Amino acid sequence: MQKKIYTVATAHLDTIWSWDFETTVSRYIYNTLVDNFALFQKYPTYHFNFEGSYRYELMEEYYPELYAKMRDYIAQGRWSVCGSAFENGDVNVPSPEALFRNILYGNRYFEEKFGKRSVDIYLPDCFGFGWALPSIMAHANLMGFTTQKLGWGGAYGIPFDIGEWQGPDGAQVLASLNPHDYYFTLKKLRDWDFVQQKLKENEKYDLNSTMIFHGIGDRGGAPKEASVAFVEQEINKNKDSDVQVLASGADDLFRDLNARLTPEQKAKLPRWETELVMQNHGVGGYTSRAVGKRWNRRCQELADMAERSGVVADYLGTANYNKEAMELNWKRTIAHQFHDDLPGTSVQRAYRRSWNDYGMAMNGFAGELTQAAGSVGSLLKTDFCAGTPVTVFNSLEVARTDAVTLELPHWPKACARVYDPKGREVKSQVNRYENGTAELVFVATVPALGFAVYDVRPSDVPCRLRGSLSISGENQMENQKYIVRLNKKGNITSILDKEMDEQELLAEPISLGLFKYTGSKPWPAWEMNYKEANKDPDRLPNPVTVTIQEKGPARVSFCVEQKDGDSTFKNIIALTDGGSRVEVYSEIEWRSLHTMAKNKFAFACTNPEATFDLGLGAIRRGNMTKKLFEVPAQNWVDLTDKSGDWGVSVLSECKYGWDKYKDNTLRMTVLHSPVRNYRIDSMQSMMDLGLNRYSYALFSHKGQVGADTQNQARAFLQPLTGYVEQKHPGVLGTAYSFGNASHPQVVLRAMKLAEDGDEIVVRLNEGAGTPVEHYSLRLGAGVAEARELFASEEEKGPATVKDGCLVTDFTPYQIKTFALRLQPAAQVGHAAKATPLTLPMNVQLITKQGEQGELPLSIPAERIGNQVTAAGIPFAIAKDGKNALRLASQTLTLKKDTRRLALLLSADSNRILDFTVGEKTVPCSVLSRTRRFASWDLYDLHETAHIQEGQLGYVSTHSHNADGTDAIAKELYFYILILNVQGGDTVVLPRDEGTLVLAATELNTVAVPCATPLYDRVEDRPFDYTMRLGDKLRYLRMKLPWYMGDKGRYFSCYNRGRERE
Repeated sequence: MQKKIYTVATAHLDTIWSWDFETTVSRYIYNTLVDNFALFQKYPTYHFNFEGSYRYELMEEYYPELYAKMRDYIAQGRWSVCGSAFENGDVNVPSPEALFRNILYGNRYFEEKFGKRSVDIYLPDCFGFGWALPSIMAHANLMGFTTQKLGWGGAYGIPFDIGEWQGPDGAQVLASLNPHDYYFTLKKLRDWDFVQQKLKENEKYDLNSTMIFHGIGDRGGAPKEASVAFVEQEINKNKDSDVQVLASGADDLFRDLNARLTPEQKAKLPRWETELVMQNHGVGGYTSRAVGKRWNRRCQELADMAERSGVVADYLGTANYNKEAMELNWKRTIAHQFHDDLPGTSVQRAYRRSWNDYGMAMNGFAGELTQAAGSVGSLLKTDFCAGTPVTVFNSLEVARTDAVTLELPHWPKACARVYDPKGREVKSQVNRYENGTAELVFVATVPALGFAVYDVRPSDVPCRLRGSLSISGENQMENQKYIVRLNKKGNITSILDKEMDEQELLAEPISLGLFKYTGSKPWPAWEMNYKEANKDPDRLPNPVTVTIQEKGPARVSFCVEQKDGDSTFKNIIALTDGGSRVEVYSEIEWRSLHTMAKNKFAFACTNPEATFDLGLGAIRRGNMTKKLFEVPAQNWVDLTDKSGDWGVSVLSECKYGWDKYKDNTLRMTVLHSPVRNYRIDSMQSMMDLGLNRYSYALFSHKGQVGADTQNQARAFLQPLTGYVEQKHPGVLGTAYSFGNASHPQVVLRAMKLAEDGDEIVVRLNEGAGTPVEHYSLRLGAGVAEARELFASEEEKGPATVKDGCLVTDFTPYQIKTFALRLQPAAQVGHAAKATPLTLPMNVQLITKQGEQGELPLSIPAERIGNQVTAAGIPFAIAKDGKNALRLASQTLTLKKDTRRLALLLSADSNRILDFTVGEKTVPCSVLSRTRRFASWDLYDLHETAHIQEGQLGYVSTHSHNADGTDAIAKELYFYILILNVQGGDTVVLPRDEGTLVLAATELNTVAVPCATPLYDRVEDRPFDYTMRLGDKLRYLRMKLPWYMGDKGRYFSCYNRGRERE
């Protein structure tokens, strides 16, 4: 049998790492194009592979002429797209749904632009690979997986050269796990003992092939010419050799094997049936740069909520599903799941952009959620309300009774009471009333994928309903399920489950342990230190105060404040009336250098193994060992007693690194600040200093872990949301459910509109590890047609519809995706009528490439369409001539049916301006055109967090300088300003030369605001961090030599918070 060596030429490019995004665009993207073009011209057999459609989008944006030339080489088969994904990202922290979208957007771009699809996941440089990955790949219609990273210290070694990797659901993909380093110049092949040994080993499995990388990294470019020349020489020897050398695409091996191997031959391949995580390299990345992980998780959850509400609104006709906004904000999120970004291993200045993009994505998803969920309320009956109607949305496919939090501005009284449609009061409380704004919490019951209306009334007295919820100054609180006790330090010392005969859940108090911590010397953010982790903590924070935070009929909570040196810790420990979770919301001002923090959960149940959530399926792991001491998990980790009688699940909002310290003990890593920096401009010794927020919850259960844990975790991550409605009749009544499912253990992972067409796509996953027969799902008025898809939305096969329900079976942890057409809704509404308002444009804000501009920065005409839509509002864009309005006291006359005027505008800095609506003066906040939307603490750069409070409408990904050249990655921000008007009103604009209006739209409906906070808000804080003398001396000793040479542009970027605009 003739043997084959597949040589894969590559130039791995880190979007950011020891450089910033601007450097990638201005140098490394360009080099990758021109360096490979030179090799193509000289070497006829040269074949190049490049991954990540995001990089191709950057080529298209910044180098259109070179991009066109590259397309020719792709058409010739000499340049191969590979990896299938939008970004070659981390695969441990992103949700499986985010990985599906990564593949969906990547291969769709490749097919649309080049007529190609790749069939591989190509991750040469990622830091370990969770067990769900082969299941994700198989369900995305991919064939094979390639990495060389296991050679950096895989926890299980390198299982094989070529074989099959099987996921938790039994799905399999081919895998090439030992292709050698990608940063390598080939000098031998046929006579290389490494290759000969691989070929010999593969012969045992009837394989005649192996794969070898050669190329360069991590700055893109092209392989060394010597390597390309050598491969061509070896190819020219093929006619005289029984070993064929191929210059191949990255997925050619998998395509060939899949076509050639019979089922019997595939069955003989070596098979790996568990995870491929790392022993050490990358385990610190489960935790490093914590705010990125928190915001990444929030983006993922808001995306899901926005898509679900968007499908319901689109079906009912109350709002249009905004595919473009969903894709834009998913891509903003996925771009920063890159393997040196989300794991927290890049230079600190690069996180300015990363966290800003996360902030914009949260804002964008929140806007789509608000307009979609709010619009459904127009069909609900709210005219029974004596007070203010509030529509509550439940994004999950199971009915829920849970707390909903609202912020009600302009509230007339210090109290409020809440009533259901039958006039029965429900448990509620006002936690805070300041400056006319009430923070209200009440317990709502909402159907699956549904909405329910409540009547919120101002009151002189609070809700007096009483039940099983109580809290006392003796550090004890109680609801229907739990009795929770705190010790004098404020740590939870006892949890009794009343539903299990007051079973004590804890063996020791829950605590945040602080460890003296050196960390890794060569790879501080990437790695951790086993010896430092495999012990009890060195200290605990000292108690400061324990006070009652909430004492109402809906929710009770303690506020625990603790301190360690200059670090402060605040925990809100809460129980909800009728709730099944003990919830803890933590805020840390972290100023503890050379310290690691871990939450410890020592339970009364014991088991040598615990169950860790994979997002799709779960994995059982034992107590920590040197090879497997810090491990990843998605939404929860469970410890069920070895008797199988009961267990406790820890639900995590945004922490991903765990260890199983003992048979009864789980620990969740919260923060780690190592001694070393990697580079001074990375400054990893100071990462996560400043403000940190995270939350977790405990849920106890009878029997084995199962559907209840899955659904409690999802409810914790996607709280109920409330929308302030107007009073009106409604054809849907006072509550509406869009769907119901027969089995709670089957999780609805996604519900969206298809990328092509108007079908509804649903993704389902068996979540408890047991088979399900005759599962049924009904949506809307019933399912009319169904077909089965891959997650890539490619056709897979037919599906069964019976009595208006999708009907199917599931094997343990199986994933299925379907495209559905529903029966028409019996009652439909109307989306808001949007009419462009013609403005007296007086300045050129949009310019063509090379065109002289009248402003310092302008929007590139090629980067903006004729219409942009955000938060449900379309804006018509004028691109020719004068195309924006500088405010100069102009008067705008509105149509008689207009109820809202939406302006797309921004200023050269944040300011308050007075608009005149009719006879009324309305002060409005106008936000900066150039200030980043969001940032977080970077103490080495003397920067503290800010998040703009406004709804983004449009952001240009780069801008033009006044001379028409590109200002690379210089974004311009435009916000939606809403003015509530009466029909026939005039609006007089203020006079302000710094404010520019890009477009205006008249709307015939009133706004329905979301009253539930959807993502982080933060008040501006002064920078007040100071180091102790010893730390300051160490800091200066490290930095002074670096300053002298200004390595990596550190000095020019170190500006004590004054970021260059």
